[in-house]
Amino acid sequence: MAASAKPGTGGKKKVIVTLTGGGFLWEAQALINGLGKDLEYHFVTVSDALGKVGVIDIPAGEVHVIGKITTMRNRSLWRIARNAIVSFMDAYGVVKKADPEAVICVGTSIAVPLCFWAKFFRKKAIFVESITRVSKPSLTGRIISALRLCDRFYVQWPEAAGLYRGAIYRGTVL
Repeated sequence: MAASAKPGTGGKKKVIVTLTGGGFLWEAQALINGLGKDLEYHFVTVSDALGKVGVIDIPAGEVHVIGKITTMRNRSLWRIARNAIVSFMDAYGVVKKADPEAVICVGTSIAVPLCFWAKFFRKKAIFVESITRVSKPSLTGRIISALRLCDRFYVQWPEAAGLYRGAIYRGTVL
């Protein structure tokens, strides 16, 4: 049975979707296009990907910026820990304010705090692993799977289904 929309949303269910840089952005765009325009979207991004959000074709929605946890170049554990604390605090505010039916994250490290708070507030948490992950699990995916931070964990390759506990393969989003 589908959950009903919240009052004041024009009958539309609210969802949070991550929009970060690189391939994750294009995968999220394809996913959003598949979900359609009958949802009230809240998009979560990081500061260095904010400019990219305006150039992709997605439905209108409120954009929230949260602190990013990691970068490809950052290997400092102190900086990662500090960034994680900021990201968790920011994600708390976004999930509390948006009060969505579901949080949908595509491959990004900010999925960890967003899925954590979604579960805390008893919202649906959905993680879609990057299409680039075929035979080696991502750190984000391993954390989300091990801590059971999502209700659904999708992979985009049949071979990847065995990489994570409870992973589901239903095809690609692209």
